[in-house]
Amino acid sequence: MAGKTRVAKYQADRTNQKLYFCRLSCQSAGSTNDKQLYQAHCETAIFHLYGAFLAFTQELGYFYNLNMPAPTLSDIEQALSESTQVSPEIQRLQQLQQQGFLANIERAYQRCLYAVPPDTVVDEQLSNDTKQSSDLIVNVVTLSNQWLPDESTIREWRQQFLELIEQLRAGMVEF
Repeated sequence: MAGKTRVAKYQADRTNQKLYFCRLSCQSAGSTNDKQLYQAHCETAIFHLYGAFLAFTQELGYFYNLNMPAPTLSDIEQALSESTQVSPEIQRLQQLQQQGFLANIERAYQRCLYAVPPDTVVDEQLSNDTKQSSDLIVNVVTLSNQWLPDESTIREWRQQFLELIEQLRAGMVEF
């Protein structure tokens, strides 16, 4: 039993650590005037916030005594249904993942991972590879980041997620 508690505590610590890193990234974004640094800090905050979601999912897997190194909500739900168990935590997270702040976090995370499709296509190919790569860097840095939520929105999502985690943890009492 002591081993299980230590593992569960490690998982909770990891979730809390990701939320802390998200907060630090938001603070850094709020204190910079450089547009590219601001974007980098906001993207970092989103990565950590999504990482907190993944860490909390893993924390739930350990709470339910499931041996899954990288569980998804549906993995946990399926494993629990096989043993005729239901998780109110999973149901709540799935609701928010479909429509709510978790859906917004996932959408922002996906947009950070994959380039937003450009509105225009370059017709001409550049013959010089060096010229092409430097143009690519300039294009990436000067792209509009209207798709990226600002740090106050990310802070709000973090706070909502933190409150949700505290509520769910309060209900996760080991007997």
